[in-house]
Amino acid sequence: MAGMKSKRDPDIGNAHEVPGAQALLRGIDLLLAIGTASTPPRFRDLERAVNIPRASLHRMLAALASRNLIRYDERARTYEVGMRILDLSRRTLDKSGIMRAAKPEVSRLARRLQRTICLLVLDGNDVFVLDFEDFDSALSRLVRHWPRARAVDTAAGRALLAAMPRDKSEGLLRGTEVADQTDLQNFLAGLSITKALGYAAMAREPGRGQASVAAPVFDETGYPLAAIAVFFEPDQMSSEDLHEAGRIIAEGARRASGHLRIGFPTPTIKGRPASSIGEGVETLPTGRDFVGENPVWNARRRRLYWVDVLAPALRWWEPASRTSGRVQLPHIVAGLVFDANDRLIVAGEKGLCILDAETGEATPLIDPEADRRDNRFNTATTDDRGRIWSATVAINHEIGKGSLYSVDADLTVRRHRAEAGTPKTLAFDAGNQRIYLIDSSNYTVYWHGYDPEGGRLLEGHVFVRGDVSSQPSGITVDAENQVWITFLGGWCVRRYRAEDAALVEEHSLPVPMPTHCAFGGEDLSTLFVTSTWLRLPPGLASAAPASGQLIALRTTTRGRLAHPAR
Repeated sequence: MAGMKSKRDPDIGNAHEVPGAQALLRGIDLLLAIGTASTPPRFRDLERAVNIPRASLHRMLAALASRNLIRYDERARTYEVGMRILDLSRRTLDKSGIMRAAKPEVSRLARRLQRTICLLVLDGNDVFVLDFEDFDSALSRLVRHWPRARAVDTAAGRALLAAMPRDKSEGLLRGTEVADQTDLQNFLAGLSITKALGYAAMAREPGRGQASVAAPVFDETGYPLAAIAVFFEPDQMSSEDLHEAGRIIAEGARRASGHLRIGFPTPTIKGRPASSIGEGVETLPTGRDFVGENPVWNARRRRLYWVDVLAPALRWWEPASRTSGRVQLPHIVAGLVFDANDRLIVAGEKGLCILDAETGEATPLIDPEADRRDNRFNTATTDDRGRIWSATVAINHEIGKGSLYSVDADLTVRRHRAEAGTPKTLAFDAGNQRIYLIDSSNYTVYWHGYDPEGGRLLEGHVFVRGDVSSQPSGITVDAENQVWITFLGGWCVRRYRAEDAALVEEHSLPVPMPTHCAFGGEDLSTLFVTSTWLRLPPGLASAAPASGQLIALRTTTRGRLAHPAR
């Protein structure tokens, strides 16, 4: 019979694994065969499915029916799951903490997106719908069938796998077709991006054929229990539409979790500045980045390099020819520095690597956090002795998981203490007497005294505090030792005096979420500002179409060339 499971199906028939329980397990196999059949089975269908002698099968069916676990339709001569099963299921759902936490958000999201919203859980290597909510009460009269699906083939499954500790997700993936080492590494790289996003987006699920987005719901320990998901017809949604829905679903899932230390904290965007954009500000034709970050000017190549963290990709802009480029990368990369031989050293998910800027091929150099697989490096800079300084963050942005490191020329690694719950970006002052560090967990810019000879941090101090609508994000120091800071949510970059943190200049930008900045150009007087489109709050993309592009700001000062790593 079509849709019936065989004796070899892992869901039916493992009685030999539990000595002394063969009769009980055969009865459970029989109940599963009835419940998982695509259409109500007849007696002969069950004989083939569970391979139980006819007399024993009759007795087991009668026993199950006596407890209202199954029912027999005399007219059609078929068997179906009984109302007792449905009643027990409903009682279980009513008691479920997942249901209580997620139900209000599932209902709210259904109304907001005008779509049916589902709550899915992981069962082995599959996901299934635990509950759903329709946006239109008229739809509630429809009979819905939500088939189980392989977790790797669904946005909900990928969201849950990504949210788990890496060793747990790898264990669940063993035995699947992605367990082949090459496929597994590619799949895990995709899970890292999903974890960093806070949601999974799929243009077409292989089983359902629908587009979908999903985000995990966590328990109080930070472990994913379920996923909230929404489905679309694949031709209805562009990539931007899917990510817009993903941000909405992720916000709802965080509220359902009540675990707000996990997930990228979306800032409150200020209103567009009343001051006009200055004539010296230009949106460059570089194309849109998901999350542009960490620009660095290479004087030999006369190019600015930066990364699109969540593409992931290496980007470049050549002012003389006004051309840009993009090189896809195999894993998340964030920080960039060049060494004395003009090799590009990157910091990211795999620690520090030497990167071929033309092909994107990465050669591992050193990974100080190889044992912390749910972390990644997030930034990089150099001091005047050529030491590389880099900080790590949790891939899912959980506060308090990152560290600050320095790497000497001989690859000696030192871990440093600093007041940072989530260290974001770093910059040295012109005299190498200070290092500035932005902590995105509390919107604060710190500075530490610095011993360049010994490579040691000295006492730390607060330099500038932001807030939820103006979060310090990127930082650089010009040749006059003045400090430039970009502000997420603030539509601006600001220049501060180093001595007392007095605001000297503020420049309005055409993007609400500028991420980082660096001086470049032939005379180093152009401040290049990266930005993000993907981190915008839902609904704002159309109001800020330049988001995600590179911005150039002509200044009256000059920057400094970065010291090469040695």
